Amino acid sequence: MFKLPSLTNLLKESGATLKRFPLVIIAAVAATFIAMYLIHTAYSDRKEVEYLWKVIMCCYLGLNLFLAAELFSESKELIAKRLLLQLFALGLIICYYFILPDFKDFGVREIARYILYALGLHLLVSFAPFINTGNINGFWQYNKTLFLRFLTSALYCGVLFIGLALALLAIDNLFKVDLNDDLYADLWWFLAGVFNTWFFLAGIPKQFPALNTTIHYPKGLKIFTQFVLLPLVTIYLLILYAYGAKITIAMELPKGWVSYLVIYFSIAGILSLLLIWPIRESEGNGWIKIFSRWFYTALYPLIILLALAIYERVSQYGITENRYFVLLIAAWLVGIATYFLISKTKNIKLIPISLCFTAFLSSFGPWGVFSISEKSQVGRLKKILLEEKILINGKIKKAEPELKGEPAEKITAIIDYLDNVHGFYSIQPWFTQNLDSLYKMKDTTSYYRNPHKETILDLMGVHESYANDRYNESYFYISPKSSQTAFDINGFDYYSDYEKDYSTDNEWVVFGKDSILIKMNGKKLTLLQNNTEIKNIDLGSYVNSLKQYSNSGSSNNYYVPNNKLILSIETDSLHIKFHFTRINGSFDDDKKIDVNSLDAGIVIKHK
Repeated sequence: MFKLPSLTNLLKESGATLKRFPLVIIAAVAATFIAMYLIHTAYSDRKEVEYLWKVIMCCYLGLNLFLAAELFSESKELIAKRLLLQLFALGLIICYYFILPDFKDFGVREIARYILYALGLHLLVSFAPFINTGNINGFWQYNKTLFLRFLTSALYCGVLFIGLALALLAIDNLFKVDLNDDLYADLWWFLAGVFNTWFFLAGIPKQFPALNTTIHYPKGLKIFTQFVLLPLVTIYLLILYAYGAKITIAMELPKGWVSYLVIYFSIAGILSLLLIWPIRESEGNGWIKIFSRWFYTALYPLIILLALAIYERVSQYGITENRYFVLLIAAWLVGIATYFLISKTKNIKLIPISLCFTAFLSSFGPWGVFSISEKSQVGRLKKILLEEKILINGKIKKAEPELKGEPAEKITAIIDYLDNVHGFYSIQPWFTQNLDSLYKMKDTTSYYRNPHKETILDLMGVHESYANDRYNESYFYISPKSSQTAFDINGFDYYSDYEKDYSTDNEWVVFGKDSILIKMNGKKLTLLQNNTEIKNIDLGSYVNSLKQYSNSGSSNNYYVPNNKLILSIETDSLHIKFHFTRINGSFDDDKKIDVNSLDAGIVIKHK
């Protein structure tokens, strides 16, 4: 018979978990209640308490670092040194808090570095109890328990939140109790931050040596891996190989997007191998055995595909943070694949250990993601400026006349990148002006910097331009000079508005007992009455007749006199006038006009 756990046992287990992981739970509780406090803090007061967001960030990192330190202490039975190790971890988190800039100054660098630290600490937890311990089975059983416990705690947390949120909603509606909407957010934070963490910690194994002799393998995990995950990985493998064959035959370079697909495939494949590791050589698991033996061999051609794809992007646009990580993952995959192909021990602990060190090492130093990316983009910028004779003897000389076109697009893109990620400190030696003065707050309530990159481009004599400017030049926009001019409907019997674009169907205009159907396909405007075509208007010729009214500020905007936007159509029985108020369109590859949308007023009379 199913028996619910007693309250005494629950309190006892909770107390034991708190005693085992005190700093972990304190960090989780602190982050949770600070988050709940911030939810209830008025927006106008948030600037004064923005430091609390930094506290939450440090609590989250601390939670993982404290957990890893405690698990390492337990596995090595460092009873006397346990407190010292926890205090050392606490000191690291406190130092990190003071290293962080003000919250308003957070940018891409700070966020990316924080994500790397969080990822590294999560990975550290996965192998902390098994440092310098060689039993692979115990390591696998430990991580299997963490994985299943994480899924279980997430399920419990989600079900509890939905159930309690519905209960609050019922109380609110049935008993007319005016509950604050923030209460739902409080509930979520408490369950996700406190309950979920506490429940997860309670299921972490205690006797690590005993895991070395455990041979239990969950049947559900085998079914999921064998019949869901492995087939999906195989499908992606076939797709990527087919794409590789296609570009080889066509003698094409791979698209940049394929690099991400290769990475996702590799991650899913390695995860699959880790999940099936204890049964990879078992009898009756032929498909699993084949996959585990040939996966890393099959990975090599895809790594080459990934390398070609990212090399093409790097050669054209240099290294950025995203491309750095793609290159880093490609190098890591080469190392892992080579190790598992030639190694006799095939220690799976190497996977999280190498990823952990990769995450930490890439976050700082001259080899790190930010240093390499900045040097690459500044190098590209320097090369372009030298070619355009804007950088002479190490100093900027303003281009005259103003630089436009493709070089200006590249310079603008790099300056925009430096503005968003690194700032302009690396190019300060090129300028006699102090670029620090360009960093100003927009106003007293804004958290965003306004570095005036336009000023830097102006100092270079470069027209602010982007790669899509040329694309935009293929579009045109036609409108009347005076949008307030009334239509002359004298002598006509009916008036109707007409709006048409690619998202709307053909329009019927009903006037009295009659009607006409207006069709537009971009090239022509067709009028039908009683299923018979009564007029066919060439929109290309009409728009070309209006291009003489080009606006001097923008060559693809045309402000046309109102009387020139009247198109008169006569049939045997009708006189129709279109009074256009807007015509949008583009030029195709053959420079032919394609109207995308238009607005008009239509007046009609019977003859």
